[in-house]
Amino acid sequence: MKFYKSLLLIVLLIVITLPRFNWKPLPEPFNSFVGQKPFDVEQYEKYVEYFRGDSELREELESPFTYRPLIPLLASFLPFDALTSINLINLLLLSTGLIFLLNLLRQLKFSEALVTIGGLLFVFSFPVFYYATSGYIDASLVGIILTANYFLVRNKFIPFIGFFILGVLIKETIIILLPVAVIYLLSKKNSKENYTKIILIIILYFLIESMVRYFAPGSDIYVWKPSSGILLSNLSRIKTYLSFILTFGLPGLLSIPILVSKMKNYIPKEISYSFIIGMIASLLLWFYSIFAAYSDGRQLWTSYPFTIVLSVYLIQLIRYQNISSKNIFSD
Repeated sequence: MKFYKSLLLIVLLIVITLPRFNWKPLPEPFNSFVGQKPFDVEQYEKYVEYFRGDSELREELESPFTYRPLIPLLASFLPFDALTSINLINLLLLSTGLIFLLNLLRQLKFSEALVTIGGLLFVFSFPVFYYATSGYIDASLVGIILTANYFLVRNKFIPFIGFFILGVLIKETIIILLPVAVIYLLSKKNSKENYTKIILIIILYFLIESMVRYFAPGSDIYVWKPSSGILLSNLSRIKTYLSFILTFGLPGLLSIPILVSKMKNYIPKEISYSFIIGMIASLLLWFYSIFAAYSDGRQLWTSYPFTIVLSVYLIQLIRYQNISSKNIFSD
């Protein structure tokens, strides 16, 4: 039964991504609002062809896109055009992440009904529809974060480190997992072993990121510097606000009561502390992007591995509230 549930959710995920697969045009007037294929996606396509042996493209590759080699590298081995290959890798890793999300919810002792709700919250979401197979690589990153979360909660440090390293090679914004892992490990046990693990995670991130930047083809070192020009550009676009609202979505809204009330006290502290930190880190990532990058919902999509779990806890606590006399909502 669990297998067929996972399979059905994966099929639903794939179906939901099809309208946007390979940047397909949407019906008007939505398509004019979406715009043309972005520069980011074109860079990832060129990176795939570069890995396939087209060395002349080296001069056309630009940072920070060259700091994200893993998905273009994997896509280069597939016998399809670059964009299709990228999106197939995205679907593979996102589907894998969905399976590990379901397993994480089971590991946290939720009922199968709540596990299903968690899966549906993830699948029927704006970022899955809009970003998953549009040529960006954020879907792969979200899949890796979901998988890494599972191994973190299972206290399987070696697999966690392995997927964390893969995340660094996918996109530098895997950095939001650093505070999550730190808080989780310290909440579990304040020991010398956990301090060693924390130091190792931090060293690995900055070491691998530095090596990727050193060996990456393309232009000079890129730094996301805040600027008034970027800020004004983001603030002037309605898509900045709309993509935030749609991506924050139901999982974000359902997480707020846990964030601001004593409900968090009814959740294992290592989960509540670390997953709230993950949500906040993702929000801060989006907030920083307003000043230093093209801001849209992709930065905030990284909150889903945390807000989905918090949302399911909220639903469980509401059910508990309805069958008990305790007031778990007030401060």
